[in-house]
This record gives sequence, structure tokens and C-alpha cells, in this order.
Amino acid sequence: MIIIYFIKYILIEINYFFNRREGVMYATKENSEGEIVRLGRVEARHHFIEAPGAVIPIRWHYVAAGNPNNQTILLLHGNPESWAAWQEQIEALAVHYHVIAPDLKGYGQGDKKPGDWRWENCAEEMLAFLKQIGIVKPIVVAHDRGCVLADYMLGSHPEFAIAYLRMQQVCHILNTVNSPQGVYFADPILGPSLFGDPDYYFRFRLLPMLKNPVPAEKLELIKSEMGYAGMPQAVIRYFQSSSFEKERLDRTTRLLRNMSFPVLLLQGRLDNGQPPYYFEDLDSPAVNCFPNAKLKWLAAGHYLGLEKPAQVTAIIAEFAQQVSEQ
Repeated sequence: MIIIYFIKYILIEINYFFNRREGVMYATKENSEGEIVRLGRVEARHHFIEAPGAVIPIRWHYVAAGNPNNQTILLLHGNPESWAAWQEQIEALAVHYHVIAPDLKGYGQGDKKPGDWRWENCAEEMLAFLKQIGIVKPIVVAHDRGCVLADYMLGSHPEFAIAYLRMQQVCHILNTVNSPQGVYFADPILGPSLFGDPDYYFRFRLLPMLKNPVPAEKLELIKSEMGYAGMPQAVIRYFQSSSFEKERLDRTTRLLRNMSFPVLLLQGRLDNGQPPYYFEDLDSPAVNCFPNAKLKWLAAGHYLGLEKPAQVTAIIAEFAQQVSEQ
């Protein structure tokens, strides 16, 4: 197993250095405070605010839409995305809900300063930010690495949310040979090189994970969101400060069992990196995961929101309605 893992890692490094090319170098311009973005029939606004951090204050960027008096839905994106990954969901959900979609620290227009990037501290920083903007008892919806942050937030502070919709993140089973990216993302040379070359990242990493067609303009938007200064150097700090195995152990020994509120696990059945057997026996007492969870599958790969946006939106809306009525 270790030999296979090592060989895969070396091949990835060789592949990058022989196949990278000078593609489009994105230098994305930041939005301004209060700037309006039209998402179909919905008007959303960009906001920036500083909140306490584990070491130094953190500058947050988020997009808000909908009536603040309505139930809040918090959308936490994955890697290598930003708030923009949720555009279809924001447009649909903001009609009936207050929707908050932040850039996670390091991504998009999020803060990229050095500090303590361990998940425990990142979770406390996110909670401090949400408290500062007045978010109380949200429905949390997360994808990919956003789920890691949400796991630590809600496992440590289960009173914060009323429900959790969790997309594309492992629970109690992990095959590290099947997931070498945790190591090469943390590499001080390869990690920034990959994130700093969106064209190559897409060819090498993201596009092979798509199992359904995705409009080219949506992919270009995600590429441009990778173009903010400092993103390649910042994002690797997550992977340098933790490991997939530590995350799995924390989930199964202390985090997931604390979530007594409704949890919906939404997974793509075609995601080779998280095959269906990863989610077997979730309701077994021996697994010791969620006390109150259901599992739903979509015919999609890893990036559910990109591949099946209408279905994902409908599932979020149905889940939100169910838990709001309880």
C-alpha cells in the first residue's frame, strides 16, 4: 500500500512538471463592499468584514441574498471553489430564505494571511465571523472541504445549527491510497504550482472528476476565482496543518456523534474517489457516526453542484422546508 501510494505521488509530480504550460494567468479583481450581483431574478450583495481570528483578525468576504428575517441557509464551498460555486442555489433559495455564501479562508476573496490553519481553529474563526454578522441557527449546506470545516464547527458546537446537508465528504471509511491529493496539495512546491495554474489544475484534477457535462462559462468562472493573489500559497496551509486520516479519526471519535439534528448526506454515486462502499453501515452502532442521518445518491461525480445544479437545488430546498417545519 505504501509503495503504491509513493509511486502515485511521484507520477503526479512528474506529470505536472512535464505537462504544465503557460495557460491563462488569471489576475481577478476584487469586488467592493455592497456591490450588487444579479443572479437571475435575485439581487445579491458582496460584503467584507473583519472578525476575530485564532492568531490575528480575519477579513471575510461573503455574498448575501434574501430577507434577513427568513431562515438562514449557510453555504460552504469546497476545493478549489468559492462562493460563486453556489450561484444557482443562491438564486433559487433566496426567494424564501436568507442565504449567506462566504469564501472560506484562503479561497476566492477570503483572507490569506498566515496564522493557525488547523481545522479546530478555522472552525472557531468561522463561527466568530458568523456571530459578528448575526447568523443564528442556520441550516448548513457544505460540499467537499467545506464539509470538513462544517464537521469541526458543528461537532464542537452542535447548538449552532438546526440541520446539516453534507455533500461529497467521507465519514468513517477512507482509503488513503485512493486519495493522495492530501499529500501533494501540502507539498510546498507542487501544491502552490498546481493551484497557481488553473488551466493545468482543471485538466489534471477537476475535469476528470466530472461525470456529466458542465457549461464552459461555469468552469471559466471557477478558474477566475482561483486567480486572486495569494490563493495558491494560502490553500495549501489547510493540507499542511492536518491530514485526511486525522480528519477521519476526529469525525469518528468525537465530532459526528454530537450532531443530533437532522443530517442529509448527499453523494455522487459516480465519484471514484468516494465510492459507495465508503458509506456502508452508517447506521450501525459500531460505526458511531451521525445519530440522525439519511443518505441520498445522485448519478453524478464529485462536483454535484456543477453537474446537477437543478437537482441539488431542489434537494436543498426540500430538506430546508422539512427541517424548518419541525
